[in-house]
Amino acid sequence: MAAVPWQSAADFVVLAIAIYLTLRWSRQARAMRLALGILALRVAALVARQLNLLITSWVLDAATVVALLILVVAFQPELRRAVMRVDLFGRASAARQLPIWAAVTSAAASLAKARCGALIVIVRDDSIEELVTGGVALGSRVSPELLEAIFEKSSPLHDGAVVIEGDQLVRAKVFLPLTQRPAPGQYGTRHRAAFGLSERSDATIIVVSEERGQITLVREGRGELVTNPDLLLSALRAMAPAAADRARRPRRRPSAAELRIAAAALALSALIWSITFLLPGHSVRMQTVPIEFRDVPAGLTIASQSADSVQVWVRASDFIFDSFNLGALVVRSDLANAHAGLNVMHLDASTIDVPPGIKIEGWAPRELQVRLAPSPSVAPPRSK
Repeated sequence: MAAVPWQSAADFVVLAIAIYLTLRWSRQARAMRLALGILALRVAALVARQLNLLITSWVLDAATVVALLILVVAFQPELRRAVMRVDLFGRASAARQLPIWAAVTSAAASLAKARCGALIVIVRDDSIEELVTGGVALGSRVSPELLEAIFEKSSPLHDGAVVIEGDQLVRAKVFLPLTQRPAPGQYGTRHRAAFGLSERSDATIIVVSEERGQITLVREGRGELVTNPDLLLSALRAMAPAAADRARRPRRRPSAAELRIAAAALALSALIWSITFLLPGHSVRMQTVPIEFRDVPAGLTIASQSADSVQVWVRASDFIFDSFNLGALVVRSDLANAHAGLNVMHLDASTIDVPPGIKIEGWAPRELQVRLAPSPSVAPPRSK
């Protein structure tokens, strides 16, 4: 068998990236079990095809489709948020965020005036999924009215924080980790929770004090008292760094959870790739393969050969056969050690280049007779 070609390596890399992104999203959306179930169904379907269990493979394929439909229907808000957060060309501008910041500023000012406590988390680059607990999924547009309704004292979602990602209010009644540092006496539980999250991520948190009606902007483990709404809006606008500043920002080290997801993605990719390409299939096909001679000695040329092609029987799954052009197979015969006159070249499986997933069952003929003669441009040696 030939070495693994670059196409197979590229397939493995693409598969690993796709599985990693799927697992990371499913973890954030709390759909990990369903995502793993879908992957398990796909692996089982591949195994069923390798074992030639046609009906079983059809059933597993149908179950996979049903599971995907359930995923789309049950997690539609999470999928929509994930798609809306994709910014391949870095076009997420501050202008698009202005309505969100204005809504947050307006709500914070109204809540402070009414002495209603509030805790508003604005997610930036770092994920906070492994830092926070609880929460009720919302998936709604950010608006002052919605924020004020959530933090009304009679609201069942009043306790905890709301989380904003992009232009979406994704969750409410979320509990943040408390800081372990000593906090000033005027700061209560909301402030300690805001400090705790800001110490572990780059999120920005707005705290509205119920006792004093004050607004505090917390980021990078520090709190800043905001005396009027205009200052808060200006501070939120300043959260969007220029492209050069974003490029200079040091990269965040991957968390332990992200490393576990990456390891799982590599393991699942290796399993799927191995089942697809390394396990022998049950379909056998015969292909006429041309012979390619190489390393013909200098001064010699091929005068005749006993065959121009070889009949090769190969085994693989129908999926591999449908994905690979058997017409690209070549039998390579090395003439580096050949001499003028008749040469008998023995053929074995190593002379036939086949990609992963295809096994050589047999070939005919098993040997070639190749006659080499001096090239016409080379004069025969003179007799003395």
